[in-house]
Amino acid sequence: RRLVIDTETTGLSPNYNKILTIGMLLIEVEKKHLKILDSNHIFVKHNDYNVNSAALKVNGINLEEHHKMGIHPKKACKEINLFITKNILQETPLIGHNISFDKRFLNALFDQGDSLHKFHHESEDTMFLWRSLQNKNKVPQMLNSKLGTIASHFNIDYKKAHDALADCHITAKVYHNLIKI
Repeated sequence: RRLVIDTETTGLSPNYNKILTIGMLLIEVEKKHLKILDSNHIFVKHNDYNVNSAALKVNGINLEEHHKMGIHPKKACKEINLFITKNILQETPLIGHNISFDKRFLNALFDQGDSLHKFHHESEDTMFLWRSLQNKNKVPQMLNSKLGTIASHFNIDYKKAHDALADCHITAKVYHNLIKI
């Protein structure tokens, strides 16, 4: 079992910018099959979003609509903890694309939400796996390591990208393809 995570944020700095959405997808991976066991999509609202307009251009999030659907950071932390506890995921490895980015933002959210939990889970990064396979000449060297590029290489639909839960589904499929190489 693995926990795929993705975040959408208002920028690149977890010390300044805010996490907007969190996608979590619990998967079971076998050589031939990828099975989705559970998922959660959390929208987080803030008093101040500290927006980088380029980030919102990428993820396409409308902050007014988002704010109506969002929950406060403290409640978001509780929901994440509940998902992890419910699925007994304290030691489950995390999977993500550029996972260190997501972990930094999640840890900043937990600091903001006064939660003691931190994402110290072992993790596997699909971007790192891709680059490692490129170095071994097992995938095309000329392709970049963006999630969309890798998804296209494996003929994975990328139309709903930059939605945290949709990106989790894409990342899970990319991961499944990468480990078969």
